[in-house]
Amino acid sequence: MSNTVEHLYIHIPFCAAKCDYCAFYSEPAEAAKIERFLVALEREMEQAAPRLAPRTIFIGGGTPSILTTAQFERLLKHLHRVIPALGSRLSTPDFEWTVETNPATVSPEKARLLRSFGVNRVSMGVQALDDAVLERLGRVHTVAMAHKSLDILREAGFPNVNLDFIFAIPDQTLAQWADTLRRAVALAPQHLSTYELTWEDDTPLLRELQEGHVAVPDETTTLAMYQQMQSVGTEFGFHRYEISNFARPGFECRHNLNYWRGGDYIGLGPGASGYVDGRRYKNVANTAVYCERIERGQSPVDYDERLTPRAHAGELVAFALRMNEGITAAAFHAQTGFLLDRLWPDELCALAKDGLLEWDGLRLRLTGRGRLLADEVAERFIVLEKADARSHHPGHAD
Repeated sequence: MSNTVEHLYIHIPFCAAKCDYCAFYSEPAEAAKIERFLVALEREMEQAAPRLAPRTIFIGGGTPSILTTAQFERLLKHLHRVIPALGSRLSTPDFEWTVETNPATVSPEKARLLRSFGVNRVSMGVQALDDAVLERLGRVHTVAMAHKSLDILREAGFPNVNLDFIFAIPDQTLAQWADTLRRAVALAPQHLSTYELTWEDDTPLLRELQEGHVAVPDETTTLAMYQQMQSVGTEFGFHRYEISNFARPGFECRHNLNYWRGGDYIGLGPGASGYVDGRRYKNVANTAVYCERIERGQSPVDYDERLTPRAHAGELVAFALRMNEGITAAAFHAQTGFLLDRLWPDELCALAKDGLLEWDGLRLRLTGRGRLLADEVAERFIVLEKADARSHHPGHAD
């Protein structure tokens, strides 16, 4: 019999406008499209519900808060209706229900509604505390809107608020980033997420860069910005528990920790991904096609693969290294059946010698220098797995 899945992701694919740097799947919000989408999403929920007993729910996008209060009420009521276990979960101390918001789409009525249905964590995409920078990024809100939205969330009684910020923005200086961080922690959130700007294909911002209209901070400045996050966070009582994430004690994002620890989760909605029973899948990233498939009684899944045991082991290490805790040899063996030092003896030694990994035979994690090169370190485990066609058996040496 299939195991119960305790983590649920729901993708709301609509935005007021596409940010200039964004490559995530989203589309303009239109009433008819949203209505059709909600009907399809409700059907997909019903199909997934028998396996769900959520300890975490994350509603992301897109901009979920672009839904009207009435649309949100419909969505939340349906979730409670089809997942009977949800009601009993709300009162448990480890239950976490996150909704992503944009400061331009938060209202007192919407905030109170979300809170009344059990949502206890909000992640707000502030991204910058300078109106000129927000305009450069193509954001539709202002700094004043961000402050007002945060006041609304606090008045509605949300105990846990995350604020997202981006650094290494074109023309941004180290002094500007340091000022942003200090103003961010002064807002007293429980959690901060800080991401280096990524230059995605087919985005307006990349085209500006290619045409020479914007300047990117050099590598030395970007590195200093990254290090500034750590010093400011520590100064104000935040601890870094993952490469891009800081929290006050007890406010780490449980939903994301499940991703990084290789746990199962179900993803619903167009473009949503899931990982269940060793099977990784992704729904079609097109709302119209997603709706058509569900209306015809077909699966919305567009991509589906069952990971080999070795591929799963490599991905588990790659994700675990994002966390400060890394992964223990015992936990790795329990989850995969493999022994860390039997799969990658040469890599572990080389990366430790280069000062990128700490490995004492019991726990594997990145060093401070390793965190600056985390993607390159992770690729050593993922790329080697894809290139290695040899057969491996849990617990046995090569």
